[in-house]
Amino acid sequence: MQKIQQALISFFEQVAQKNTTQLESLKKEQCFSVEHNSWQFTLPDFYSYLQHQDVVFSSIDYKQFRQLIFNSPINQTVKLHGAEIVITENLNKVDKSTYALVWQAGKQEAPFD
Repeated sequence: MQKIQQALISFFEQVAQKNTTQLESLKKEQCFSVEHNSWQFTLPDFYSYLQHQDVVFSSIDYKQFRQLIFNSPINQTVKLHGAEIVITENLNKVDKSTYALVWQAGKQEAPFD
């Protein structure tokens, strides 16, 4: 599980740093919204995406993935890079709510603005 957690943190760190390759990959997915100041996602869509992106994530089921998300220091990691994870649409169910990684204004310019 440690290897999976490291991969998850690394993924969020790359997005927080506006890694061009990661952002372009996310933009290709219709289930995500990538804007100049944020990347929006639902947990089921994000889990499905990761299942196809990195073999390390194929070893856990969705329930384990969700638990990993909430027990990882993701927000602390992305804050180091001028970003944070927020709930943008709270539907009172974690699987239906929409989340976003939001870049703080003035920290970094988006590579495709």
